[in-house]
Amino acid sequence: MVSARSLMALTSLAAASLVSAHAIDHSRLGKRAPSPLEVKLTAPTGDVAEIVATITNVGAEDLSLLAVGTILDKHLPVERLAVSNEAGNRETNTISARQGIEVPFKGVHITLEHEALTSEHFELLKAGASLQTVIDSTSVHSFDEVGTYAFEARGMLPYALASSTQLRSSAAYQSNALRLAVADAPRGAAQSLRALDRRFNLQPGCTAAEEADMRTSLVNCQKLALAAAADAADPSSKRFVEYFMTNASETRRIVVDRLTAVARECANADSGVRLFCNDFYNICEVYGPLVAYSVSSGPDTTVVCPLFWERPGLTEECHKQDHATTIIHEATHSESVYSPKTNDYAYSYPNSTQLEPWFALRNADQYTLYANAVHVNC
Repeated sequence: MVSARSLMALTSLAAASLVSAHAIDHSRLGKRAPSPLEVKLTAPTGDVAEIVATITNVGAEDLSLLAVGTILDKHLPVERLAVSNEAGNRETNTISARQGIEVPFKGVHITLEHEALTSEHFELLKAGASLQTVIDSTSVHSFDEVGTYAFEARGMLPYALASSTQLRSSAAYQSNALRLAVADAPRGAAQSLRALDRRFNLQPGCTAAEEADMRTSLVNCQKLALAAAADAADPSSKRFVEYFMTNASETRRIVVDRLTAVARECANADSGVRLFCNDFYNICEVYGPLVAYSVSSGPDTTVVCPLFWERPGLTEECHKQDHATTIIHEATHSESVYSPKTNDYAYSYPNSTQLEPWFALRNADQYTLYANAVHVNC
């Protein structure tokens, strides 16, 4: 196990950062190749529970868009829209800073077994064609005040080529801002998931073997996260540039900060984010090959699925995920571990390393792949 002195040293290094996550240079986003996707939001009935997203393929190739965990997901309580209350005035760390106070997301973030995806997990969108999906924003957001809210669809949508289930890349998208009045403050996800009474706190329900495995995985999580943080702190690290597509000092410091926070979270299995060995919310089998998921409703919670136990505890292969890196992935999704949390813009090494620096910094798989690469010396 990494010593407390090492953890304190990295914590001090992270704390010395003079640049926050909100200071990332978003101007880099304008330099990427044009996206093949355009997204437009409308509300035919004026109801926040019936927002229609129209996605158009303006590229030259037919695409199979990943539905699991994305704006197209109609089964899992995932974040499909960004919602803000225009009563406030807050600079956000999103692709384009908006006025308003972000409405907290109350659903789940997932870890996918991307090699097990099938055709049912994709939506085919031919070149020049459009598809529509209806989004009920109340299912994963709580509207606690009456007033005007702004809704946007933005992020990265992983895709494969038509007739394939092998992820090829991710397409950026940014919709219009749709403003709707909410008159009666509907309540959403706070009621849709069972409430929980937050470092990782291993919950009852594990078998003796699972508990022993999980505690070992948390030790390995701490070890890998600290080793990756040390590599990120080295400005001469070529590996860092390989995974984060930049050597900017502010980016390195943020990565050190996030990984150090993850290591601290994994250092103790008896307090903090709740960790379940069983499917507490009954989500694992709903849709997609889920390895694990995190819940943002109430105190943060991580749940591992049956597929988790099929992965090795600690792999010695490059770009393969295991128990330790799965926990790292989910920990980066937790706002209470490090803010801002990560999202799922891309999965797997070839796709994640195509991301622009801003997206790479906020992509959960980036941290698992990087930690694995440092450990195995890829």
